Amino acid sequence: MKGCTDFEYAGEMLSDYGMMLCSFDSGGGIETVSSGADVTFNQIKPIGSNRFNLYSSTYDTALSATFQICKNPCRLKNQEEMRLSCEEVSAIQRWLCRKDGYKRFKLDKEGYEHVYWNGTFSSKQIVLNDQILGLELTLYTDAPFAFMDEVSAEYECSADTSFNLWDNSDETTDLNNSLRPDMEITILSEGNFKLTNSMDTKSFMLRNCKSGEVITIDGKNQLITSSLSSHNLANDFNYFFPRIINNYNERCNTFTPNLNCKIKITYSPIRKVGI
Repeated sequence: MKGCTDFEYAGEMLSDYGMMLCSFDSGGGIETVSSGADVTFNQIKPIGSNRFNLYSSTYDTALSATFQICKNPCRLKNQEEMRLSCEEVSAIQRWLCRKDGYKRFKLDKEGYEHVYWNGTFSSKQIVLNDQILGLELTLYTDAPFAFMDEVSAEYECSADTSFNLWDNSDETTDLNNSLRPDMEITILSEGNFKLTNSMDTKSFMLRNCKSGEVITIDGKNQLITSSLSSHNLANDFNYFFPRIINNYNERCNTFTPNLNCKIKITYSPIRKVGI
């Protein structure tokens, strides 16, 4: 966190609490931080060979980071005000140490304006002579990498007319490890709807769609709803949610609907940067 003194979490700033990022370690110098590329490679050596084959690679853990915070001395009148009261500690930990799911975390740092993590915190007090001088925080995220702010694009399509979506992610993906975007599809002509992707081997399909019907897809949680309560999605949906895929040489996903429609796609590209 070199060069950074503030962060945003769940819509509030650390500076709102009169606090700043700091280090109570008197030693300085080089530090090593995870940057979303901690991949475990599984290798095996064939019998009779001295060379190892790579047969799989995985992210085994989500990204985490530990850092310290204290009061901002520029806002204080004297050294005595550096200590934290129990009430101040309680307010900060109520804000950060959530049990109701991950919240958005962003560093207030140049180059990180559009980068975020989803996380929650644990906290320990830093004490000297029975005085609380700061907190040591550990951030636990929901992924092994960061994300960019949501990218959203809207398309008005005629039947069998394609549109292109460029995946700006740092992470290459495949059919088993892909991004599933949020989508809002407004059907403009009645029929069985199908959406294909040039990078994919499967297609999204939903039968018995009506003109004016709005289909909403929650990609992360793989949920689908319709504006028409009469539409029996359980019977008509093929249970395949659209995916965004890229490999090292190709990032362009070409989508083609078979009916007239409007499509809004929202997703967060993957970023491999350190905290």
